[in-house]
Amino acid sequence: MLGVSHLLISGTGASLLLGSADPVIIAVGAIGGLLPDIDVSTSPAGRMFPWISGFFEANMPHRSCTHSILASGVVAIASFGASLFFPKLLPLASALTIGYTFGWFADCFTRGGVEMFWPSPIRCVCPGNRNLRLKTGSNAEYFILSILIAIALSIFSINSSGGVLTQFNRLIASTSGVQNIYNQHGSTNEIIANIKGVRFADRSRIDGQFQIIQTQGTGFIVLDSTNKLYKAATEPNSQIIIEQITADIGKPAITTVESIFLEDEPVIGAIAKFARAGSMVFISGQLSVDEFDSSIIPRDPYQFPYIQASPDIVTLEAAPLRIVAKFLGDEFATGSLQIRSIVTSQ
Repeated sequence: MLGVSHLLISGTGASLLLGSADPVIIAVGAIGGLLPDIDVSTSPAGRMFPWISGFFEANMPHRSCTHSILASGVVAIASFGASLFFPKLLPLASALTIGYTFGWFADCFTRGGVEMFWPSPIRCVCPGNRNLRLKTGSNAEYFILSILIAIALSIFSINSSGGVLTQFNRLIASTSGVQNIYNQHGSTNEIIANIKGVRFADRSRIDGQFQIIQTQGTGFIVLDSTNKLYKAATEPNSQIIIEQITADIGKPAITTVESIFLEDEPVIGAIAKFARAGSMVFISGQLSVDEFDSSIIPRDPYQFPYIQASPDIVTLEAAPLRIVAKFLGDEFATGSLQIRSIVTSQ
């Protein structure tokens, strides 16, 4: 099989199995696909390592030891062993092992086959009819090569858009699919929800994009472009009733959650340190206060009620820090709060 075929098969296999469009991952996988042919001096790997190639060529037939499950095991042990000392190399170790395995397995479809279970000399070939197997450099291989290019481009495109799971969740357009995307990528990226539905208050149509702030029940608390919060779900107490929802992975954004406890102290003093430049901060929790004037809390039937208050208890759910500071900042309170900070990379 041609070297370019090995490159495409192995690079595509690494991208597909690791769900990555990272050029480094793809390149390592592709290079791994060339290594099994180190048992031939005229191959790219053989020319790069002639002393190793010479040993194999002198002592073993082509597509034997280096084209086997045992060889893949050796590569896996060596690469993953190295990643124990250098953890950042773990994705590359995975790509190399996958690429190497795809590289020799592709040769099962050639006329000579491979000694998959080496040291057993039995050769594994597919299909059984010799005339249907690929011959290196034949028109059939070039035809397969063109198909491989199309498949590779499709997989790279899918992975650069979030991977197979993301595309499947877009297809089914359900809250469970979006929750999977949020759970997988919500700590490192903005998650943008594309929502079609109706507004609960007046049944007006909704068709737009919202940033997911956090999950809430079976739905989500989302933020629109004017910084207004809504609960979007299929539940009747939501401000937006979802009919269809998909999600896109947005720009990098680090989400952190910190807990703090107040002991009869001003709220502003406890939360002021979280008002960092370039971050969105939302506060959840419950506080005990004395004689709080709950009438000052804004009430908008179209928005999510992120502050609910009585004269002695204030409950917060994804309340923006600036709102909490404005209406509760001077209050002395006791209780625990969770501070969710979303910092978008510049």
